[in-house]
Amino acid sequence: MLTKHMAVLAVVVSAALPLAMRAQDAKPAAAAQPTQPAAPKDAKTVLAGAVKAMGVDSLKTIQYSGSGSNAGIGQNRSPDADWPLVRVKSYVREIDFAGPSSRTQIVRFQNETETTQDQVILPASPWGTQYDVWLSPFAFLKGAMAAGNATLESKNLMGLPYSVLTFMVQNKYKVSGYIDDKSMVYKVETWVDNSVMGDMLVEAIYADYKDYTGVKVPTTIINRQGGRNTLLLVLDEVKPNATVNIQAPQQAQAPAAATVMVQTQKIANGVYYLMGGTHHSVVVEFADHLAVIEAPQNEARSLAVIKEIRKSVSKKPIRYIINTHHHFDHSGGLRTYVEAGATVITQDINKAFYEKVLSPAAPRTLNPDSLALEKKNVPTLKIETVTDKKVLMDKARTLELHLIKDSPHNDGILMAYLPAEKILVEADVYTPPAANAPPATSVSPSTTNLVANIERLKLDVEKILPLHGPGVATRADLYKAAGKAAPASTAGN
Repeated sequence: MLTKHMAVLAVVVSAALPLAMRAQDAKPAAAAQPTQPAAPKDAKTVLAGAVKAMGVDSLKTIQYSGSGSNAGIGQNRSPDADWPLVRVKSYVREIDFAGPSSRTQIVRFQNETETTQDQVILPASPWGTQYDVWLSPFAFLKGAMAAGNATLESKNLMGLPYSVLTFMVQNKYKVSGYIDDKSMVYKVETWVDNSVMGDMLVEAIYADYKDYTGVKVPTTIINRQGGRNTLLLVLDEVKPNATVNIQAPQQAQAPAAATVMVQTQKIANGVYYLMGGTHHSVVVEFADHLAVIEAPQNEARSLAVIKEIRKSVSKKPIRYIINTHHHFDHSGGLRTYVEAGATVITQDINKAFYEKVLSPAAPRTLNPDSLALEKKNVPTLKIETVTDKKVLMDKARTLELHLIKDSPHNDGILMAYLPAEKILVEADVYTPPAANAPPATSVSPSTTNLVANIERLKLDVEKILPLHGPGVATRADLYKAAGKAAPASTAGN
């Protein structure tokens, strides 16, 4: 018979786990009357009870496998949408609790293609990776026992009482586990740094415990990041104390972080293409200020771009930072421009999200950026939005911002257009291939949609500055990628 906490979870699990991947955040039915937490016992008693009930003392290693679905973060269609789930055909994980260390092998199935993901976590791995092993209910309990100083408080979740144990990993990272009335771990949570969300909550929820040779193992696992599901897993095989051999993969020791490279290419009078790396930006010079299109990746990239602007473009103030869309690799450097006093221009659907994550007051304790560290001259967050079209214009320049309607990539993605220069700036919907790349075997729907929007708006495009890829493209290049013959002009009649 399901325990109370598992019954509350049942609606979420039944919605999330089928490979058809129905709505992943179905709301569980609320309890009719919230149960008040029982008077807390001391932390040692609660911890010892959970360790005994789950058979943790005898557990040295574990290997388990299953299937379900998973997702990366920061690539949803809109800020309010769920992370896009992909079917997981097979999932195999082994954990050595002595480290702890872990190895996970995943086979995903998407668009009729199988891809593999391998992750190795070692004791020396950075927290942004290592946290995932501490979310294991067994690693959590063993870590709390080893710490010897776990604290205890009582909390209600969805009307049900839990004893919450908390300890610190590396004297810096808080990890909390929610213990139910059967002394099973219901949830483990901690926080990691994210360039967009700052201190981001990550959590693992456990249900459907079964006994495997004296060890109680949850056979339903739901992982969440930033409040949305990233892993929905049903186990079909569990081996406590299996023989494991977790080795660091070749080239596991990453080289020291290289200096961020930014290279400036003047495309036209007052238009500059700032490349170097995987993500690019464009600077548009007006009579008394600058507009920068895109602040990708993170603060380090934005600081390097701003430095290069001052060196090679202009010392005019950066009045606007234009964000093509909210995907995290294209918005991770926005806060640096906010700290510099720039106004963020973005599509309507992003405003509420950016008001939260770009706020100087947003929690950033794990890795404070320049905006979080500014205490004296805290800037005011300024956001302007675009519905379908916005024009920035002065005596020197006209810059149009257009919504790419019905884009399969993102619901609020913008492109920038300079009518006098006949230059289009876009991100993700068309990326030119490298010079030595084999011919494409299919046409991207996003590229086809981009061409349709250009023609709908009758934009006369001669050059494209993609924010990914090897560099400048032509109208002919774009149309070739879309599988169409290029017209003499896209301006229409």
